[in-house]
Amino acid sequence: MTLISYLAFSIVCVVILLLGDGVFAHSSMKYPLPRGHPLNPNTPKKDFECMTAPLNGGISCPKKPFPCGGYPVDTKVTQVFQAGEIINVKFYNPNFPGKLTSADAKRNQGRHNGGFCEFALSYDGGKTYTVIATYHRTCPDIFFDWKVKIPEAAPSCNKRGKCIFSWSWINSDANREFYQNCADVKIVGNSRKPLPIIDITRVNLPPKFKKIISPPGDPSNTGNAKGRGPLSSDVSANLALKIGS
Repeated sequence: MTLISYLAFSIVCVVILLLGDGVFAHSSMKYPLPRGHPLNPNTPKKDFECMTAPLNGGISCPKKPFPCGGYPVDTKVTQVFQAGEIINVKFYNPNFPGKLTSADAKRNQGRHNGGFCEFALSYDGGKTYTVIATYHRTCPDIFFDWKVKIPEAAPSCNKRGKCIFSWSWINSDANREFYQNCADVKIVGNSRKPLPIIDITRVNLPPKFKKIISPPGDPSNTGNAKGRGPLSSDVSANLALKIGS
């Protein structure tokens, strides 16, 4: 192999690695398990390649429809939450398949310096939403749990395909993108009144969402490695929310 051929081959390999990282390095929700997730035993279609891609699509990944990326409804719903329950949302990254170590903290998890995360409930399959928790700057991050409280005034919901726990993310750095995962859940509550509509932030998904924003990112990490986790002010504010009461 000549020097020129070797250099050309090396460049191609680097480009392939970079492209692969662009597709696989982002995060998705891990708990609750969303539709289409490779770890979800109840999804009729596991997406091993593009689960972590934004709805905008990406290299080797087509655009995905809103809401929920167009993934089919779970065959059965086994994730059940009580009104008033505090759950620890977790994130998943296929580049970190094993137990996280201190060495992993400096590796690329595709955080794009964090950004703006919203967690919401939908009772109509993703047409309308009630935002129940918001995290600024540092979200998402696979190294931390993100506390979300199911509203105490949440009514019961057990219609398969209608009851959704949604995570959406507007990234701080890189391309302007919109990410969303939807988990099929059941809600056990006492209220008979519906929750008020508190819509998710619909941006960065043209032509459907035309508004473009760049939210502030994680001040402790201007890249893709482990950040400083949930801001204490966000945790306190989210757990103190009284929605629908």
